[in-house]
Amino acid sequence: MIEKKINVGVIGVGYWGPNLIRNFVRNEKSVVLKVCDLKDGRLEYIKNLYPDISTTKIPDEIINDEDIDATVIATPVYTHYELGIKCLNKNKHVFIEKPFTDNYSDGFKLVEHAKIQNKILAVGHIFQFAPAVTALKRSIESGLSGKLFHFSSRRINLGPPKTTVDVIWDLAPHDLSILFHIFNEYPTEIIAHGNSYWWKGIIDNAHIFLKFASCRTAHIYVSWLSSNKTREILLMGENGNYVYDEIKRSEDKLTFYDRGIDNRIGAKDSDVKNLQYGTGEIRKIEVENIEPLYAEIDAFLEAILVNKAPVNDGNIGCEVVKILEEASKSIKR
Repeated sequence: MIEKKINVGVIGVGYWGPNLIRNFVRNEKSVVLKVCDLKDGRLEYIKNLYPDISTTKIPDEIINDEDIDATVIATPVYTHYELGIKCLNKNKHVFIEKPFTDNYSDGFKLVEHAKIQNKILAVGHIFQFAPAVTALKRSIESGLSGKLFHFSSRRINLGPPKTTVDVIWDLAPHDLSILFHIFNEYPTEIIAHGNSYWWKGIIDNAHIFLKFASCRTAHIYVSWLSSNKTREILLMGENGNYVYDEIKRSEDKLTFYDRGIDNRIGAKDSDVKNLQYGTGEIRKIEVENIEPLYAEIDAFLEAILVNKAPVNDGNIGCEVVKILEEASKSIKR
């Protein structure tokens, strides 16, 4: 039983905002007091769903509300820093949707300011809370895969209308947050290539290559060039590899393939047999069937209650932004 619930205000109720509100409303640790958006239609939509929630078109009415303990920011990325600083200055915990900020410097300032204010700062890296990612990390820590070598991901869908960012800033934060969560280190080298095909003047197809001090490597491919939604990760290790497909059913999302069978290795000139290789043991990894966004929201609320930074804190948000900046610079070069 929660003695005191956390009062929440939400700024921005466009595409993703209603999903955030729904999960804060259903969580017993929180109460959504007020939401803000510049568009009347969005506020009316929320009011029809949740008549008890107050609405406003003025962000400061949430920021200055002393009854609100935590603010959720789901607005365009170029507004994140200004809104975040204002909320921290008003002694509020802050949850900011990805990307954290549009530059590393502003992200770093937010992190440092949250420390000074002793407030929880979280970034909306939802896939850190995806059940398959949780199961993957747990399996790796059990030693099943042995030492990790390489991470490869593909994330593809149509681009959002009226976007203010390119495909790298839109899609790559998800895979970068998963990668850093699993590898538990940040890259030392980065090279990126990208093109503008369908979206004139905006990068809509890109490859990001990363190298780490541990000699592990990663390749992230993101694209807005197909309506065939793709969410795949291949993770290679010394004992075999994981295949994670977020689109599939829970029981099929995560599979481990051992090193396989290869009788070509050590074959003698005198051997009279068919030389071949193939898969060995294939193991389905059990994945819970829970909503990642609910888990992410619950972790934020729990972090506030126990005053401990969540796994998706501002530090990982900053590191993701740093790589996004470096990738953009690399493409321009």
